[in-house]
Amino acid sequence: MKMNYTYESYAEGVLSGSVKAGELVRLACQRYFKDKKRIYDGLTCDRMAGERAIRFIASLKQTKGIYAGKPLELQPWQQFLVFNLFAWKRPDGSRRYRKAYIEVARKNGKSTLAAGIGLCGLFVDKEPRAEIYSAATTKDQAKIVFEEAKEMVKSCSLKNRIGIFRNSLSYDNTGSYFKPLSSDYDTLDGLNPHISIIDEYHAHPTSGVLDVLDSASGSRFSPLMFIITTAGFYRNYPCYAYRRNAINVLRGISEDDSLFSMIYTLDEGDDWSDPDVWIKANPNLDVSVSADYIDQQVKDALNRPEAQVNVMTKNLNLWTDSAATWILDSKWMEAEDKSVDLEGCDCWGGLDLSNVSDITALVLAFNEKGKTQILPFFWIPEDTVQEKMRKENVDYAKWIREGHIRLTPGNVVDYAFIRQDILNLASKYHILSIAYDRWNSSQTVIDLQNEGMTMHPFGQGYASMSTPTKAFEAGVLGKSITHDGNPVLRWMLSNVAIARDPSGNIKPDKSKSSQKIDGISAAVMALGEKMSEYKEDVYAHRGIRTL
Repeated sequence: MKMNYTYESYAEGVLSGSVKAGELVRLACQRYFKDKKRIYDGLTCDRMAGERAIRFIASLKQTKGIYAGKPLELQPWQQFLVFNLFAWKRPDGSRRYRKAYIEVARKNGKSTLAAGIGLCGLFVDKEPRAEIYSAATTKDQAKIVFEEAKEMVKSCSLKNRIGIFRNSLSYDNTGSYFKPLSSDYDTLDGLNPHISIIDEYHAHPTSGVLDVLDSASGSRFSPLMFIITTAGFYRNYPCYAYRRNAINVLRGISEDDSLFSMIYTLDEGDDWSDPDVWIKANPNLDVSVSADYIDQQVKDALNRPEAQVNVMTKNLNLWTDSAATWILDSKWMEAEDKSVDLEGCDCWGGLDLSNVSDITALVLAFNEKGKTQILPFFWIPEDTVQEKMRKENVDYAKWIREGHIRLTPGNVVDYAFIRQDILNLASKYHILSIAYDRWNSSQTVIDLQNEGMTMHPFGQGYASMSTPTKAFEAGVLGKSITHDGNPVLRWMLSNVAIARDPSGNIKPDKSKSSQKIDGISAAVMALGEKMSEYKEDVYAHRGIRTL
């Protein structure tokens, strides 16, 4: 089949600006070209394999509307996506990307593309006894992708090679099949998926079905978890945390060479009613979704405020319940400075003690060379690491290997271990006092006081937290606060959601943040402790002046 391959010219166009796209799509394209230049443990880009997958999907027929029966012409952005998933290989020849997170507005051909990728797994990969699943919160939703695949098969020569049943496509030559699944994941034991398609992940209240399918694919040579979704309304659902991790990988905050992401959404500051930005969320604009249709939806929403949330979420792919980014990662990294020798210097601490099996954070705030230096330390129970990595989709193991997180023995927090570590730090740095959450104190605080440490309770409400939170923000943006580039603290900053009261007070909000922010809470407390000590020192030296 002769065709015009546009996957690389698409990426070049995005980076040059000739193809309009949002920041997150630009980052995905930058990653592609960066990976082509680097040597990574035998990583290869098999152009023939990538183009073979593109050709196969493009040979299928469309099944709906006025285009039914016509060839499925993959758009440049779709070619780029398919190529990446099927071209990049590990040293053993298996697929590099084991997970793909694709987020795009409604009517941009998600289901059609997912059906094509599922059929690729059935026919192109040549995996013996491949199991392909389309999974969703309900059987009807799961059948959307499956039914699309079934109609594609019916409309081409593949129908002569495959058994077509109500809830299954069966390919006897390799003993493979394609089936829909609902989210009753407790009943999904015994599966061995080669490709799993998770449809509309934003609607999944738990990660159960994804976890089951992911763990069940462990014995496959080259599995793929293909997650497709529009934006959603609930940040406490697992999709938002997964999305946050995908963004962190794109921005270089986290590393995951097995995760591929394309997130089509508006950039911060874009006016959602401006037609010029709609293509950022709708790469199939005027192909499968018309600008006139979106214009009608937006005009309706502007006239009916009750419709705005749905239009912003579904047609412009905006998470309407998500908090705005507090401090941009680029601004945070501009504040990195490892040049200051802090050993023996005065400092103040903020201690966020975890409950039972979570992360404990201590952050020290120094004042050297006219700036505040932030130095973080983290602990986690050794036996909980693997489970936390599975549930939170965070590579704690890498940070542990690199020395950014200390392991405590057992499956619960070993406070005695942490206490001794803090005492060791006190012998290296001159810790004047440590602030701690008065509502989450423990015997550890008493033990540290008995060892001669000065410990001060620190409230977590607006009254205590607002001033140092504002000072933290202003200090980072104004570059009067620096840090050592610790990747755990960087990740935690990217998770922060800020709570605000009617008086304009602010504080980090753990309940609304996408994942862990303990290090940032500890940093704010440390800064508050430092600010309090400085205020006391002024009065101690000159007394209170009266007029």
